[in-house]
Amino acid sequence: MMFLDPGWIILILLVVLLVMGLPIAFVLGVTAAAMIVLDPAVVPQIIGLIPFGGANNYLLVAALLFMIAGEVMNQGRIAEKLIAFASSLVGHVRGGLAHVNILTSLFFSEISGTATSDAAAIGSVMIPQMKKRGYPAAFAAAVTSTSATMAIIVPPSLNLILYAYVANASIAELFAAGIVPGFLVCGLLMATAYVISVKRGYPTEGAFSLGRVWDTGKDAAIPLTLPILILVGILGGIFTATEAGAIAAFWSIILAVFLYRTIRLGNLIDTFRVAGKRSAMLMFIVATSTLLGWYLTNQRIPQDIAQAILGISDNYWVVLAAINIFFLLAGTIIHGTPAILMLVPIFLPLADQLGIDRVHFGLILTINLGIGQQTPPVASVVLITCAIAKISIARIIPSLMWFLLAMLVALILVNIFPALVLWLPSVIL
Repeated sequence: MMFLDPGWIILILLVVLLVMGLPIAFVLGVTAAAMIVLDPAVVPQIIGLIPFGGANNYLLVAALLFMIAGEVMNQGRIAEKLIAFASSLVGHVRGGLAHVNILTSLFFSEISGTATSDAAAIGSVMIPQMKKRGYPAAFAAAVTSTSATMAIIVPPSLNLILYAYVANASIAELFAAGIVPGFLVCGLLMATAYVISVKRGYPTEGAFSLGRVWDTGKDAAIPLTLPILILVGILGGIFTATEAGAIAAFWSIILAVFLYRTIRLGNLIDTFRVAGKRSAMLMFIVATSTLLGWYLTNQRIPQDIAQAILGISDNYWVVLAAINIFFLLAGTIIHGTPAILMLVPIFLPLADQLGIDRVHFGLILTINLGIGQQTPPVASVVLITCAIAKISIARIIPSLMWFLLAMLVALILVNIFPALVLWLPSVIL
């Protein structure tokens, strides 16, 4: 019977455990362990070996280190200096604060690596300011939420680090590949904000002034050295992603504690505790997803799924569209980290069979999940901005849809034109 097939049993178990509200790490681990115990062809002792091997990877240390850097920058109110600089550049455009919000998110994305950190840091400052200037709370929250998604596209995106780990892809190529799509998303979001602002008559933030750009640029220059240092170091082959994470964490502490003095040395322990908890959750998910991934591969389920999809159509664009739709839907119910760890081992053989470059495939997956995490029921980033704006998630939907449409345009362009992703790595690496 079809429903006795291991693939169907795994799917049913995953859905049931998710509906029960079990944490995602336990969902993955319990499902994998149950299947292994019930399979007489598999030695049960593998349950204790595979997860350890999955989490014991040098590259994953980079995730912890970038989390520390992002949290220190967040707690150290470094975002305020980036906001002032962004305001001097684009504040004079109609709907000035919306553009400042988006551009600041791009700047901070190159430091934080996570959309949630970006949304919390930028949103806590920008959303109240936008509300004071007459912008609707829903519009302010929508701008903040969607622009925070750039953090998982541009380096040092933690999603790209995880994808590199799972897909055995070059982290340097992925970081380089994320730059052009990141700027593409930024431009489309700003264009959307401009059209809406002109239509609704949102204000500007005064005339453009080179003097103000110079003054605010001096304050923002030092924090902006961090993403430049990361990119030059990794892309230039000077140090690895993990070493870049260590440098980022060290430099962020120097800025926040000793240069700007926005964090006391004693308070760093709390910052490390937050980053430690997040990385522990990440490692737990990595460990359990590795076990499930091993069992899926052992049962040749990814290859069976690939053949089933190709059985529907062997047309490249039809299959690619089906993959994108699946990723979009998956992103609405599964967070980015477990989605990457679960879906990449399943769909990578299909991508290889279609001839999709693994770096290109990584950006397709990442942008899809970025859009998905803006959509209920998960919508983790949206929940953060709604909490800051003090509105319900239902109120943000009408404003959010326009910005999600802009991100969908970016996704379609990245799918149709692989050069948007692959050109920069081919030039600089």
